[in-house]
Amino acid sequence: MFLPDGMGHVSRRDLYTSLSTRVAYLQQFLDFGPNDVNAINEGRKHITAVIPDIVDMVYKKLLKHDITARILSNNDSRDEENPMDWVREEDVRFKSRKMGMRWWITKLVSDPTKTEYWEYLDKVGLRYVGKGRSGLLYVDYIFLGACLGYIQDSMTQAIFSQPGLDLAHKIALVRAFGKVIWIQNDLMAKWHVEDGKEFREEGEPEKSRAEGLETEGFPNDRRVSESASELSRSTRRSSCSSSSDEKRTSLGRKIEQLRSREEVTNISFTGVLTREECMARQRAAVQWRNKAEEAEEVFAAS
Repeated sequence: MFLPDGMGHVSRRDLYTSLSTRVAYLQQFLDFGPNDVNAINEGRKHITAVIPDIVDMVYKKLLKHDITARILSNNDSRDEENPMDWVREEDVRFKSRKMGMRWWITKLVSDPTKTEYWEYLDKVGLRYVGKGRSGLLYVDYIFLGACLGYIQDSMTQAIFSQPGLDLAHKIALVRAFGKVIWIQNDLMAKWHVEDGKEFREEGEPEKSRAEGLETEGFPNDRRVSESASELSRSTRRSSCSSSSDEKRTSLGRKIEQLRSREEVTNISFTGVLTREECMARQRAAVQWRNKAEEAEEVFAAS
């Protein structure tokens, strides 16, 4: 395949069948890299401090319209029948949902250099089409997108209001958080749109969706979305297991087929890696930046 100088190849099929390729492409397009990881690490305490207030704002917003308030009772935005009892802020399940959102935002600013980080974001998207948790939970994408937009706007205002950060660090943190939000947005939208449907010939077996589903807000059950674990196999060979005795993914594709595709993927990226060397180079870049900044501070003080 002939490509002009400086142009990389991205397989459309892999964008819809390989989580690693999809995240890699999004990261490269958004220029998400070591500087963003560093900004998140440095600004994490400032974000976690405002998470409870932002979550309160989000849920007050959800209760302002019947169409979103119903979801909190019916667990399905397609159900337009009003509940017998509307959820109230003092209800236990309401507080439980808020705790789930607090955990999710905390996870967003954890460690993007880990494979599990991106797998978790993918599972969050899966959860809202009724396939990633025990019990039905279906939320139309319009409400998910609006919620993400509101969270990003609220977080931007909160970050710029932080007295303990200088302007340069505020800008860096806002940019990094915005990129993460937009990748999360894509990993929610992918489960709702029809794009790439032709590559999911058989779809994932219902049995794999019904077994071992995790509780909302808790990502530790690794049996959810087995395909994501398999597709990032090269960075987690010691802990990843196949979802089939025939060594096929839950999409029905052979493991060897995926391995051959990953070997020709030439995208370097953060987090979901096809080579351990990429992770080592990224962490080295972050460490180098930290040392460079320390050297600048020493030079300025001398």
